[in-house]
Amino acid sequence: MQKTHRIDLRVTEKEYDLILQKKAQCKIGNLSAYMIKMAIDGMVINLNMPELKEISSLLRYNGNNINQIAKRLNEGKSVYASDIADIKEKQSQITNMVREIYLKLSKI
Repeated sequence: MQKTHRIDLRVTEKEYDLILQKKAQCKIGNLSAYMIKMAIDGMVINLNMPELKEISSLLRYNGNNINQIAKRLNEGKSVYASDIADIKEKQSQITNMVREIYLKLSKI
């Protein structure tokens, strides 16, 4: 889409520095893109949450364990109580982390 209108904005050195700092926090490389986003939406939300990576890792871990248990059961073998306890513990961690993320998001 071709941009046809220009908006000029004058700011002090301090304001300019603050704008650049906030732009950097949002990880938007282009100043024009940042200014347009702020003018239209009023805010930029950066959802860089390490908890999401941890949840993803725990979900893979639990998925692998559940698949191993299913395979054992299909082969007529028994399942160990420690395996079930481990899955329950990881699921509890996932649940707690999701709650924490919801709390953080509700404050935005």
